Amino acid sequence: MTATRQQFQVESVKEGNLDEIVQFLLENFAQTEAILASLKIDEDRLLTVMIRDLVQDSLQCSSTCVVRDAATHRIDGIALACKTSIFDKQIDRLCAYEFDQQQVRDAVEFLKYVFNKLDVMYYLNEYRLYKPVFVALVCVRKELWGQGIGKSLMNHVKTAARSDSSDGLISLCSNERGHKLMKQYCQTDFAAVRYDAFKGEHLRPPIVMRPPETFSSVYAMLTKFT
Repeated sequence: MTATRQQFQVESVKEGNLDEIVQFLLENFAQTEAILASLKIDEDRLLTVMIRDLVQDSLQCSSTCVVRDAATHRIDGIALACKTSIFDKQIDRLCAYEFDQQQVRDAVEFLKYVFNKLDVMYYLNEYRLYKPVFVALVCVRKELWGQGIGKSLMNHVKTAARSDSSDGLISLCSNERGHKLMKQYCQTDFAAVRYDAFKGEHLRPPIVMRPPETFSSVYAMLTKFT
């Protein structure tokens, strides 16, 4: 017997979806995203604040969208996107969070190191991208991986970005699964930073990938619409 493919629909989001989206990401993204999963952050309050801030940034972008189960209307996947013009604001905010865990503080230093090494704005100028959309994250319930939900989300992201007069997409990929998905939409890997390139206060990499994850770097990717 052939399994029935799950039915789902893609929709844009509104301010009223904020709490629902934050809860979905706490239950799903924080458990499966490579960097967060490796850190095992136990400061739930601060993690909630970080995710809420990111979602609020993304609610203003028409490319942000969710996939809902057609029968239950629960969120099964989400793509958060925002304008690259708020990059500096997001980095400043990340650096302002106060963490108790030394490992997490080291990880924040690593992310600052990543953005300094990547120099995203330089590459946007190099590729003559002036109004791209930044794909902040794509998250799908783990039990629904491989059903095409991620592609449906990214198709919406790209279509909405074009409709909003954006001239391309950029993304950062921290794991192999995400890289494979984004490679279909952001074909150019323009920079990468290895996880072991930065040593924290205790002279060891704060981000350590564990099997079955084999990715060793954060990749920056882009595409220019033609």
